[in-house]
Amino acid sequence: MVQIRWFGHSMWKITGEDIKIITDPFADIGYNMPTNERADIILSSHDHYDHNNFDLISGSPKIIKTSGHFNVKGIDIDMYPTFHDESEGSERGNNLLMKFTINGKNMLHCGDLGHMLSDDQIKQIGKIDLLFIPVGGHFTIDAATAKKLMEKLNPKIIFPMHYKTSVLNYPIKPVEDFLRLINNHCHNNSNSVELEDNDFSKEKVITLNYE
Repeated sequence: MVQIRWFGHSMWKITGEDIKIITDPFADIGYNMPTNERADIILSSHDHYDHNNFDLISGSPKIIKTSGHFNVKGIDIDMYPTFHDESEGSERGNNLLMKFTINGKNMLHCGDLGHMLSDDQIKQIGKIDLLFIPVGGHFTIDAATAKKLMEKLNPKIIFPMHYKTSVLNYPIKPVEDFLRLINNHCHNNSNSVELEDNDFSKEKVITLNYE
């Protein structure tokens, strides 16, 4: 069993057996600021204030924010260099795709990916069971590109992120633009969901409430 919890934006907490990973902790951008959150590992896709607020998390976590392969507490982590825009980073800089394996499931957090991945990049990433993907556009890929990338990566569980909500004053689109393009959506009326092995038997897009 693995628990997935959404704080809003691109910040997630993934809890497996004896491990807690938090991704892209945000500063004050409108969402409730978590308190007393602990983690073993923090993964950060890029050095923008809405993705790198490491002081928010306690527990002396290992912070990983560079490309390469890492193993922390038995967890394999691969950080793949990409860009925050379609102009090889000239507009918004670099971005990291963050792949990690928990309880035998390969998970990929796309950070603020700003372009479609090449076939070579997709081959390098390999098999993905669970995908966190931005869908709001403007700063990242939009809903249509997210759908195409989702189809190429072929995960079983997809969590859209980095989209417009009532508390976020960013010029990005709401998740509904993405959901209109897919047929396999379910909403969990909570900020977290627990996934068992049998939940990975068929593809589904899951949305959660933010904190």
